[in-house]
Amino acid sequence: MHIAVIDDDREMREQMTAYIRRFSEETKKPYEISAFSSADALLKDYRPEYDILIFDIDMPGTNGMDAARKIRETDSRVTILFVTNMAQYAINGYEVEAVDYIIKPIGYYDFSMKFHRAVRKAAQKRPEKLVLATTEGTVQINVSDIQYIEASAHYLIYHLPKRELRVRGSIKEHEEEMAQRHFSRVQRSFLVNLAHVEIINTTEVVVAGQRFSFGRAYREPFMADYMKYLGG
Repeated sequence: MHIAVIDDDREMREQMTAYIRRFSEETKKPYEISAFSSADALLKDYRPEYDILIFDIDMPGTNGMDAARKIRETDSRVTILFVTNMAQYAINGYEVEAVDYIIKPIGYYDFSMKFHRAVRKAAQKRPEKLVLATTEGTVQINVSDIQYIEASAHYLIYHLPKRELRVRGSIKEHEEEMAQRHFSRVQRSFLVNLAHVEIINTTEVVVAGQRFSFGRAYREPFMADYMKYLGG
């Protein structure tokens, strides 16, 4: 994960960086850390490449809260954690979906508890990757980009928004694995990504603009999978 620490106090930046490295050693998980002395420095060339932003709220120039609001205009995924001298400054954190806030002075125990929560939240938001041995070579894609999977002869065709990838294999071999990623079979030869379902009626389902008639044995299991996916 890529973490950004934004605080105008050099000692605070160094302390939080040291805490993240200690947390990394204890959990055996690597973190890439970037430090900024102001929110304006972060905003200057901001790109949605960070998993967690740790903001001091009270800073010269653009304060941490206003910076978070600006970032939320273009980055809905990043997890935000605030650091502040006074708790009332962090009350508006709900506006930017902040996961938590830490009150200064910061001890390692309190930091590690809040940071652990931020890490869990960030992990849930990270796009899951899938590595495919395609006929073009090894390709890495986001699972969320797969609209549906089609079986054709001895191959699986992964349909993505702008391309198709062909992989040798059968649906039966991959159905259980993909079910854990919220895919469900609508016909003998098609697995669809439930996140891309647009319309369902008694005879068919529309996925990313494509219509699929339900196979006789698949509608009830599909509806059970879809309700489970929705949390119903």
